[in-house]
Amino acid sequence: MRLGDICHTESGLILSRKRSRNDFETKHEYKVLSLNNIEDHGDFNEEELETFTSKEVLDKRYFTEEGDVLIRLSDPFTAVCIQSHQAGVLIPSYFIVLEITKNDYLPEYVSWYLNSSVVKRKYRREQTGSTIPNINQRIIQNLHIPNIPLEKQSHITKIHQLYLQERRLHKKLIKEKDRFHEAFSNKIITEQMEGY
Repeated sequence: MRLGDICHTESGLILSRKRSRNDFETKHEYKVLSLNNIEDHGDFNEEELETFTSKEVLDKRYFTEEGDVLIRLSDPFTAVCIQSHQAGVLIPSYFIVLEITKNDYLPEYVSWYLNSSVVKRKYRREQTGSTIPNINQRIIQNLHIPNIPLEKQSHITKIHQLYLQERRLHKKLIKEKDRFHEAFSNKIITEQMEGY
């Protein structure tokens, strides 16, 4: 089944067209996605959402909704499935939004599949641009996705969610270890300096 047959695709907003140039021109502020918010393995990093000042109130079609699948259009072409607490974030033009329209495909499964090495190799074969490789809506819409039973899709997505959770825990553990190491090093240095 072609991806274009199971979903509606929409481009994100070209931010420069709506950005306010000064406080007087600002009509609204929004949280906006940046490339840093989508991690290479398909997780949504919510720690550093940026603020976008707009000269007008923006159409709701430019904001994330639960169940949307976002695809980064430049390498590494990462896809992420939006959860309920990630809804309402402005989507810039360097992402494509997939709204799944067929009930026999889970958004989490689609996102998982789009992040597979098989699909990313296909993107790299069909990409355009020599300096910054990009893909476009046509490439995404023509991509074939296996039609497997919903039960199996659900099983795949549960395993993938556990994988993402484990990565988050590892990341948190590394941060804690870094803080401990820094405090330990500072204590030793401070104690040694007191002897001089």
